Amino acid sequence: MSDLLDKLTRKIHSASNKFAKNRKKYLQSAVYQGKKIGYKVKIQIEMEQLKWELKQKYNELGRYVSQKKISKSVTDFSHDHHFLDLVNEVNKIELYINELQKERDNRDIKLAKRV
Repeated sequence: MSDLLDKLTRKIHSASNKFAKNRKKYLQSAVYQGKKIGYKVKIQIEMEQLKWELKQKYNELGRYVSQKKISKSVTDFSHDHHFLDLVNEVNKIELYINELQKERDNRDIKLAKRV
């Protein structure tokens, strides 16, 4: 019985020593994973906010076009500055969303190569 207890004590002591030696490595790995996940969450939240804003701009643009069509039978918006401003805002948001997606994908590729 004492041999079994001695073996178990040695194993626990050995595992404890291994953990103590590698504790810094484990901690660094946990911090790194936390930063990686935090970055992904931050980018995803920002993208979702931008998608919501984009949806609102599309709604505003649609309301504007339909109001002009109903009230004045307007079908040509090529010289309508408000229409062009709305279209430019939509375009800027779409470009920024695409830029964030590329940034996220590039970072994922870099992180995958690092591991």
